[in-house]
Amino acid sequence: MEVITIPVVVRADRRLVIDLPHSTPLGPAEVVIRPRSNGSGQVATPAGGRAAIRAELLAAGFLTEDLAVPAEAIPLSADEIADIGRIPLGARPSEDLINEDRGLY
Repeated sequence: MEVITIPVVVRADRRLVIDLPHSTPLGPAEVVIRPRSNGSGQVATPAGGRAAIRAELLAAGFLTEDLAVPAEAIPLSADEIADIGRIPLGARPSEDLINEDRGLY
């Protein structure tokens, strides 16, 4: 049996009118409503889907769960933080670097 998938939009009146392809066999059928969002505009996650996806990502090494700051980490001072955002003396201007990357266009 071939499954027929027809995207629809459920409007405020909660009514659907579905036009089926001519190749649809006649006789008993079943209609399944599977919302694509949870009502707030966010995409719905199938039951158990989130846990399955997390397990798959973790097994593949693409999910980090340990986001704690190492105990030996030393916080930066305000001056060190300011130095991070400062261009070193004698450095080429940013526009030169950008033009070099872009080339002539």
